[in-house]
Amino acid sequence: MNTFHRWAIALLITPIASVQAQGLMTRNEASLSRFAPLPVVGEGALPKAGQSHWGLTLDLTNEFYVEVLADETAQLDGETLATTLRWRHGLSERWAVGIDLPLVDSGRGFLDRWIEDWHEWFGLPNAGREQFPQDQYRFALTQNGATVFERDRGTTDLGDVNLRGSYALNPQRRMHAQLSLPTGRATALTGGTWGFAGWLEEDRRFGSAGRWGGFYSLGATVQQRRGPLADLQAPYSAFASAGLDWNLWRSLSVLGQIYGHTALYRDVASEIGDPGLQLALGARWALSPQWSADLAFQEDLIVNASPDFSLHLGIRFRPR
Repeated sequence: MNTFHRWAIALLITPIASVQAQGLMTRNEASLSRFAPLPVVGEGALPKAGQSHWGLTLDLTNEFYVEVLADETAQLDGETLATTLRWRHGLSERWAVGIDLPLVDSGRGFLDRWIEDWHEWFGLPNAGREQFPQDQYRFALTQNGATVFERDRGTTDLGDVNLRGSYALNPQRRMHAQLSLPTGRATALTGGTWGFAGWLEEDRRFGSAGRWGGFYSLGATVQQRRGPLADLQAPYSAFASAGLDWNLWRSLSVLGQIYGHTALYRDVASEIGDPGLQLALGARWALSPQWSADLAFQEDLIVNASPDFSLHLGIRFRPR
């Protein structure tokens, strides 16, 4: 049997239930949320002592929101590609550390026409997209006639690096802590603030042969307020997430999860001051017992506090 045949058989018979429940590696990818250390949650079991888990995620996000009020005008229009390398390492059977290295590429993008057509095909509201130039980049906020923030060009920059420590309370329940370093730039909407997040997480597999899996997480963040929007940024937030996965067929699973958080801005009249709630739906393919790939999209359930649309690709390596 040659190598090709071994891979083909592995793709067909690898059961996703052989690992603990894991969520999609998604969160709120809005440009105005990057100052807050909202973590990726639902990663499942910690790596064993001496082992490392690796992940690579790409999140392509399209944002469009324009609101004109009596004393405030908000415009968020652009696209962002966030590429993040994730590493976790087991120090013992209960302790693990990790780091996230993000690269943020923002600009005019290319999805506007596709999204407008999608809304037209399915009779969905277009939020006034057709009244503005396609594929432009502009983020601006004015209050009482004064410009609070304005940026009309994208950037390619390092985002805020996250350092993580984790402790397993038992095989299904874990505590996590994350320290965000101000390696991004507040003026470019790539981060640039100190922040801390702590959360509890639990996952389970259930059903016949463990074909169903789920997780939940609860936590809070504390963050520095910095940059031109500092006076409007919330110094802390609470968040929660929950997800389900179903082993549909052999190596293929379908997943869904929600991620919500309290408002990240205050003293604003527009909807950027609302709480965030995102729904992610996707599929996971177990490429081998160690490798898996996720493909998902994310929509805002509370409109305008989160991006209108995000496309997510995630690749994981977890030794058995």
